[in-house]
Amino acid sequence: MKKTLASIIVFSIILGSSAIAKEHGEIRWNYDEYGPKHWCNFSATCKDGKAQSPIDIQTKSTIPLKPENTLILNENVNVHASVVDNGHAIQINTANAGKLTINGKDYNLVQFHLHGKSEEKINAKQYDLVAHMVHKSEDGNLSVVAVLFKQGKQENPVLSKVISNVGSNIEINPEDLLPKNTDHYYHFMGSLTTPPCTENVNWYVLKDVQSVSKAQLKAIRKYYNHNYRPVQPLNGRDVEAR
Repeated sequence: MKKTLASIIVFSIILGSSAIAKEHGEIRWNYDEYGPKHWCNFSATCKDGKAQSPIDIQTKSTIPLKPENTLILNENVNVHASVVDNGHAIQINTANAGKLTINGKDYNLVQFHLHGKSEEKINAKQYDLVAHMVHKSEDGNLSVVAVLFKQGKQENPVLSKVISNVGSNIEINPEDLLPKNTDHYYHFMGSLTTPPCTENVNWYVLKDVQSVSKAQLKAIRKYYNHNYRPVQPLNGRDVEAR
C-alpha cells in the first residue's frame, strides 16, 4: 500500500511539473516525446498547412522548370561561421556569405544545418544525410537549397571542419558543400520543416548527390540521428525539374 501510494505521489509530481512547464512555456518541440505528431501544439500550420515540407519527389510526376524559377547560385566566398548545436541540429551560422538569385531577386545565405538522414525523398528513397542551406531575401522571404549525401569513401571538406569544431568558429567556403554540377534540381513551394512550419518557402533539391564518409556520418549522428520530419502530402502542388 505504501509503495502504491508513493508511486501515485511521484506520478502526481511528474504531472504537476509538466503542467507547470506548459504554463510557463518551457516545453519545446523535439523529435521524441514532443515530436512531429505533436508539433500542432506548437504551431497550427504544422497540421493545417497545405504546402508543407518535406515531400517525396516522384520523378515521373515532375514538370519542366518554369524559366522564372531558374536557380543561380553564387556561394563561392570564404566566410567566417559559427558552428552551434541548436538543440535540434548542428547549425552553421554565416555572415556576409554567398547568395542565390531567383528571377532577379537575391537571397543571402544565413545558415545551413544537418539532418541525420534526408528529410526529402526521391522516389521513396531516403538518403544518408542532408544539408539545408537557408537563404533569406531583404524582404524576409526564404529559399532553401537541399544537398543530399550518400555514404561513400570521399569526405566533404566542409563537413570535416564542422564536425571537429562544434561550439567554435570556423572559416569555410559554402561552395565546397555543393556538388560540382548544380544545374540540375527539383523545385517546389513548401515550408520550414520544423515549427512554426511557415509556408511560402522556395525549395530546391539538387539532383547530384554528394559523398559523406562513414566516419563523418558516424560523428554527425552522435549528435542527431533521427532529426528528420516525415514526408508531407503534396496536396496538388507542382514539382518542377531541370
